Amino acid sequence: KELVFYFHDIIYNGKNARNATSAIVGSPAWGNKTNLATPNRFGDVVIFDDPITLDSDLRSTPIGRAQGLYLYDKKEILTAWFGFSFVFNSTQLKGTINFAGADDIMKTTRDLSVVGGTGDFFM
Repeated sequence: KELVFYFHDIIYNGKNARNATSAIVGSPAWGNKTNLATPNRFGDVVIFDDPITLDSDLRSTPIGRAQGLYLYDKKEILTAWFGFSFVFNSTQLKGTINFAGADDIMKTTRDLSVVGGTGDFFM
C-alpha cells in the first residue's frame, strides 16, 4: 500500500514566531538561531512540529503532525540526518510512523528509513 503525505516546515527566522513550525536550537560558533549557518548549514540542529496534509497546500486540513529533529551533518555538501515521527490522531488514521536516517537533500528523489510504527501503522 502506498501512502502520500506532505509536511510543511516553516523555520523561525526571528520575525515569524506566530507561523513558525520549526526552530534552530543549536548552531555552530559562526552561526545563530535565526539564520541557517553557511556553508551547507553544517552544525545547525532544528526541532520541528509540522502539520501533515494529504496535498502540497499548506492551508489544507492537517491530518497529523510531523514531530522531531534534523541536523546538518556534513561540511562539504548539503545533507541532513532526521529523526522524527508522523503522529496521527484523526478519524481516518491513528498511531505513529517513525523515521530515522540520512537525507541527501540535493537529490531529486529521497528516501528515509521507516524504523517503526504504532496503532494503524504497527509493524
